Amino acid sequence: MVVIVLVVLWLLSRCTAGPSTVRVAAVGDMVCDPADPNFANTARDKGDNCRHGAVSDLAVALQPAVFLGLGDFQYELPKAAAYRSVYQQSYGRLYAKTIPVFGNQEYKVQDANTFTDYFGSRILDPKGYWSQEVGRWHVVVLNSNCAAVAGGCGTGSPQQEWLSHDLQANGRKCVLAAWHHPRWSTGIAGHDPRTADLYQTLYDHGVELVLSGHDADYERFGPLDPAGKPDDKGVRQFVIGTGGQAHYRPVESAAAPAGEFADYDHHGVLELNLAPDSYDWKFHVLEGESPAEDAGRASCH
Repeated sequence: MVVIVLVVLWLLSRCTAGPSTVRVAAVGDMVCDPADPNFANTARDKGDNCRHGAVSDLAVALQPAVFLGLGDFQYELPKAAAYRSVYQQSYGRLYAKTIPVFGNQEYKVQDANTFTDYFGSRILDPKGYWSQEVGRWHVVVLNSNCAAVAGGCGTGSPQQEWLSHDLQANGRKCVLAAWHHPRWSTGIAGHDPRTADLYQTLYDHGVELVLSGHDADYERFGPLDPAGKPDDKGVRQFVIGTGGQAHYRPVESAAAPAGEFADYDHHGVLELNLAPDSYDWKFHVLEGESPAEDAGRASCH
């Protein structure tokens, strides 16, 4: 009888552990304002802005189990009507799969209320930070709008203390974090020290990945410690602000990028396949020389 009970418990644990591998599509900085003068210029030779329709087609074609939206969903003033008429027709096709991260555009409306109204129960906590399970991975969503979130982002803030406790209690081997403003970036906005203490907390708990948007480019960093130095046990960061609204080269474009790979010239979507103890990535671009411009694989710590 004891043996039978143990077998049943083992089978139940297998059933509730989630699928062995989960495909995630991730991108931020997505949909143009309907009043944008480039709104109808949907081809590269027309200026290469407002490509949200084509980039969302890439995301939909990946058939992801999860769409991780990295903030700045609807430009420029995120009105409720624009969510319905523009966002819904593009990335809204992935609404039921979306994990929405709060960006700075969302806060152009008081308390980001058009954003929270549109995504409703997809937002698990209106403060903008929570955790959930995706397959065998633990996913932490954070709010890098540090002036808008109560207590900010520093050590001892409610958000940082919650993050530390959440990661301490986490029993999963592999962890992914997502927030809007990148800690490290060679884009126009550059490195953002506001998230330094959150990054330190991720590092202290052995987190594998942090995904961000905000800078309108794509960049992959190798695992880094809190000082930005290479560290095999550090946190790898992706910047994926390439959702279609625009893309920009850095002001000093000749400067050597600090990351392992950067693309300032293409819109695209990051594909992640999250396995129980590893992950692989592919950056799918519009009009690139190859369908997956950047690709690789790594193990969890």
